Amino acid sequence: MPFPKIAAVATATPPHRFTQAQLLALAGYRDEERSGFFRRSDIEGRYLWIDPATFRPNESVDQLSARFREGALELGESAARRALAGAGWDAVDVDFIATTTCTGRLTPSLDARLIGRLGCRADIQRVHVGDTGCASAMVALQQASNYVTALPGRRALVIAVEICSAAYFLDDRLESAVAHAIFADGAGALAITTDGPGPSIVAQRTLFRSEHLDAMGFEYPGGRPRVILSKDVRRIGAVMMGEMAAILMSTQGLKREDIGYWVLHSAGRRVIDRARTLLELSEEQVGHSRSVLRRFGNMSSATILFVLDETLRAESPVPGDWGLMIGLGPGFAAEGALLRW
Repeated sequence: MPFPKIAAVATATPPHRFTQAQLLALAGYRDEERSGFFRRSDIEGRYLWIDPATFRPNESVDQLSARFREGALELGESAARRALAGAGWDAVDVDFIATTTCTGRLTPSLDARLIGRLGCRADIQRVHVGDTGCASAMVALQQASNYVTALPGRRALVIAVEICSAAYFLDDRLESAVAHAIFADGAGALAITTDGPGPSIVAQRTLFRSEHLDAMGFEYPGGRPRVILSKDVRRIGAVMMGEMAAILMSTQGLKREDIGYWVLHSAGRRVIDRARTLLELSEEQVGHSRSVLRRFGNMSSATILFVLDETLRAESPVPGDWGLMIGLGPGFAAEGALLRW
């Protein structure tokens, strides 16, 4: 049975980029502790779907929803079109579409709206993965991979888009300030099929640790999204990356030194630091995760697709090379894929 392959990866960001100093001023924090979250984030700047000339941090729930809808559709379509171009496909060639987001809700859902905007066929099959957090691009990839594995030769499109700037909540909690210091907006897309060039997805696995269910997620006081982000996430996330790496390598009898490329979710500076130590990786091996965090921040589910895109652009894998792709999300969950060129 043929393995699913990543025929193309593409990303998209909003037009406006903000420095950490600009975003700290917008958030209005003046105390040293909260300001320090911005300064020590290892993030230089982030793209947000907001107009700096008109934005005011007192948007209503309706205004947040409208901004999410506009940004998600524009960025999702842009990333999808770039992935289609990279694969050499037209929208009518796509048989299956899997979309995901956790920073807003749409009914009709994101997949239905993008099908129309892209001009896909009326008989396209689809799924939308919602409320799965930063790991959800990997969950959507599982669905697309299952589809093309069951139906070799078919073509699938995965689209992850997050407007994290539409999920801010200004209060006195430290975890809110941490969220405001790291999260950003962006979209990523993958073209998946069993034919042609591109790394094969040899194995995919999910790992849950339900005892950490309350460590990360959203709550909705007054209908407005507010991030739940325990300081334990940096420890839990790194440990689960290590567990997922071991699980994926065991499927092919691999060792750590067999893995040439590490595509790890840019969750935050301390998660990357701890994962590097736990997995005994070099600074170079986590370099692309750090680079994405530095230039874009944490774009929730879209982030790992940015890391994959940078890896493929900067590196030159040869046939037989192995790679690991690991995302983290609420649940608490690690989602992973073992890649081979």
